Order: sequence, then C-alpha cells, then structure tokens
Amino acid sequence: MDIKQAKIPDRIGIAPSVVLFGIPAALLWLATHALMPRLLARGWEPLLAWFFAGGLVLASLLAAALVGGAMTIQSTSLARLLEHLRVRKMTSSDWRLTGLAIGGTIAAIAGLQALNVLVWPQLPTQPDFIHFKPLATDQLYLLAVWLPFFAVNIIGEELWWRGFIQPRQEPVFGANTWIVQGVLHGAFHFSFGPGVLLVLLPVVFVIPWSVQRSQNTCVGIVVHGSINGPAFLAINLGLLPG
Repeated sequence: MDIKQAKIPDRIGIAPSVVLFGIPAALLWLATHALMPRLLARGWEPLLAWFFAGGLVLASLLAAALVGGAMTIQSTSLARLLEHLRVRKMTSSDWRLTGLAIGGTIAAIAGLQALNVLVWPQLPTQPDFIHFKPLATDQLYLLAVWLPFFAVNIIGEELWWRGFIQPRQEPVFGANTWIVQGVLHGAFHFSFGPGVLLVLLPVVFVIPWSVQRSQNTCVGIVVHGSINGPAFLAINLGLLPG
C-alpha cells in the first residue's frame, strides 16, 4: 500500500542529530522527573511507574522509526520497511562481531564500576528516580510486565537511533558516525545521572560501532538486549547488588 509522499532527509548533520536525540532526551526527563513522581504519589509500584512513564517515550521512538521509514519508502510493506531500517538476517560474521561487542562491553562496564569505587566517592550507579532491588515474592508478576517494556525499549531505540538515524548520519560523519552516535545516545540518558552515564559509556559507543561495521541493525538489537536484559534480571532477582 502506498502512502503520501513526504520529504525525509537522506543526510542528517550535527544540528538535526542534536534535535532528533535531544527531543527524546527531554521527553525522558519529563517522564522520569515529572510524570513518575505523580504516579508514585498516587501509590503506583515504582517499577510499574517506570515501565509506564519510560515506555511512553520508548514507544514513541519505535513509532517514529516505523512512520519515518514508511514515509521514506512511500509504502507500508513490512519487508521493505525492515530492509530500509537495515534489519537483516544475522550472518556468521555478524554473530562473531556481536559476541566480541558483548564481551568487550561487559568487561569495560566492570572496569568502570571498579574505577568508580576506587577513584570517585562512588557515584550512584542507579538513577535517582528509581532504585532497582530484588523483587519480593509478591512482586514477581512485574517480570511479566517488564517483558513488553523490554521489547519496546530495545527495538524502539535500535530502530530509531541505528535503523533510521545512523544510516543518514554516515554520509555526513563517515567513519566517525559511531562516535557522534555514542555521544548523543549517552546524552539521551542524562536524566539517569552521572554515575549511570559512566557505566553506560561502553554500551552507547559499542552498539553504534558494531552496527556501523556490520551495516545490520539486528547486531545492535542483540548487543543492546544482551546487556540490558540480563542486567535487569540479575539485579531484580537478587543475583547482583543493586
């Protein structure tokens, strides 16, 4: 099915990049520092408040990627849309790159956490709007609610940042695109606080680097999900300290 033609730029320089990352960053701050406190005051479970407030922002990224891609190709064909967003079957080289990226990221995060403890007065590595801790038995239902949030989080971010924006940045920034992406993706998380930003540094740079090297958004989805998901589960199941 064809849709109305719209002018979608095929090149994104620094100014539009700042806007396209900055607006979601501002929305995330509003969600975590304006909407969440109101939900908590009404008695919402903190994790549910985060899933709802944060999910609104992350769902908007997913919608933006799908709508923007469909407007660009002037079609709602799912196959064409996924190809436009560089969502491709993983090759053996993609899997090797993904494994390298995941292993390197985990090692770098562990190093930064140790550095945080030894060098700084232990910057908090949890956001100030919520503290993740082991779930009580009567809270385990939250894991079922987390699953759709997790899917929207990973797929929404990767289709928007890496599937829609990054291919349009590469003709402008060339080999340095992953650096621009990393800086801006880190800034997107500014509302999480400096301690969280510190340990996120490997994630926000490794993901766009691996996507740029593979030209496959699926690599970013797997790397992002493999870091985010197990970390959330480990903390909320009491396997790692909060």
